[in-house]
Amino acid sequence: MSPTATEIEAIVRRVLSTLTAIGAQSNGERVVQSNRLSLTDQVISLQSLKNRLVGIQVLEVGTAAILTPAAKDYCRELRVELVRGARSEKYSASPVPAALARPQRLVVVGSATWMPSISKQLCSKQASVIEKSADDATAMRTIAEKLRSGHQAGVAIVQSPHSACWQAARDDRVRPAVIAHWSDLDEVLREVPVNVLVLSTKSWNVPAACNVARRFFQHLQNHS
Repeated sequence: MSPTATEIEAIVRRVLSTLTAIGAQSNGERVVQSNRLSLTDQVISLQSLKNRLVGIQVLEVGTAAILTPAAKDYCRELRVELVRGARSEKYSASPVPAALARPQRLVVVGSATWMPSISKQLCSKQASVIEKSADDATAMRTIAEKLRSGHQAGVAIVQSPHSACWQAARDDRVRPAVIAHWSDLDEVLREVPVNVLVLSTKSWNVPAACNVARRFFQHLQNHS
């Protein structure tokens, strides 16, 4: 019995779909299969991975592909397994030897208008700076989310530090402390198991806030 016109059309659609997928692979384009992403780029940077790893657990690259340090850090933060040919470089939450471990970077968030200046002055290996938050509450929610995703600690630069601190303390993952003056910093770090420092936009400027972040980073390194 001859196939109907509807059946013929369905067959043609399936064939075209298969050919399109094969063509995409042969032209060097990215291929996404379920929770895996395959890239054939020779150089893979942080910019080339941005917004492409949502829902991805495995990133496959060529054996000769070059990944920038920032791209590797991004995979590590998102717990994405990096597969290079047949070799796997898996970034997971499993323990690693203390000699090889590196403290998670700080995350710096805030409602201050000068957040872009903070980003320019802080080394990316010391802190990940998030673009300006809409308000203090948003900044503190971002801090909590980043702590859940693996960041070790954070610095929040907000308009109303005591209110923000009180709100954040209701989250059992967040242990905040308001730092009003530079002289408070070492005392707080010595006496309180804090993981979020809260700074006021009225009391701190860009250089001073950056120095607080650097000092906090050193403290975390020394006590990791």
